[in-house]
Amino acid sequence: MAADCAYGDQDSFRAGLPFVMALKPRHGTWAYGPHAPVDAARLLTWQDAEHPGGWTRIERTFRDGHTVTWWAAEARLGWWGPDGNVRLVVATADPATLPAKATWYLATDLPRPGSPRVAESPYPPATLAETVRIYGPRHWVEQSYKQVKDELGWADFQVRSNAAIRRHQTLVNCAFSFWWNTWFAPPFQLSDQE
Repeated sequence: MAADCAYGDQDSFRAGLPFVMALKPRHGTWAYGPHAPVDAARLLTWQDAEHPGGWTRIERTFRDGHTVTWWAAEARLGWWGPDGNVRLVVATADPATLPAKATWYLATDLPRPGSPRVAESPYPPATLAETVRIYGPRHWVEQSYKQVKDELGWADFQVRSNAAIRRHQTLVNCAFSFWWNTWFAPPFQLSDQE
C-alpha cells in the first residue's frame, strides 16, 4: 500500500498491511537525537555525487521513458531505522538542500535486503530504489482521484444505500476511463475513401 502523509499519521490505518507512506517533514516523535524526519535527514552525510556518504544514487523512470537521478538513504528517527520494524527512507533530488518540493520522507515496513528482519518478515525485502518506486505513482493516483472527484462527480452522489453508492462510483470511474482514453488517443481522421 502506498499512501500520503494524511494516512501516514494513522498507525491503526496501516496495521497488518505492507506499506510505503509519506510522512510530513516535521512529523514529530519523542526520541533522543532528531525529533522529525527532516532532522534525521540532515544528519546524513553528503559531500557531493562522487562522495555521497550515506546516500545511494537511484534512477527514477517515468512513464514516457525519461529518467531522473534522485538520492535515497536510510535514516534513524527514534525506533525507526534500517533494521527496525519500520524503516525511515529519505528520497530527494538534492541531498545538500533537501528541497521541500522534491524530498520525500517515507516510512515502510518492508525490510531492508540483508537485514535480520528479512527472515521474520511476511513481506519481501525492498531496496531503497524499490521503496521509492513503490511510492512514486502515489501523486498520479491522487491527481486522478482529484479529477474523478471534482470534475466527474465521484463524491456527488445523492443515494443512501451502499450498493447505490458503489454503482454511482463505478459509473464515474467508467466515465473517467473513457475520458482518459480519449485524451491520449490519436486524433480521429476520416480516410479519403469515406
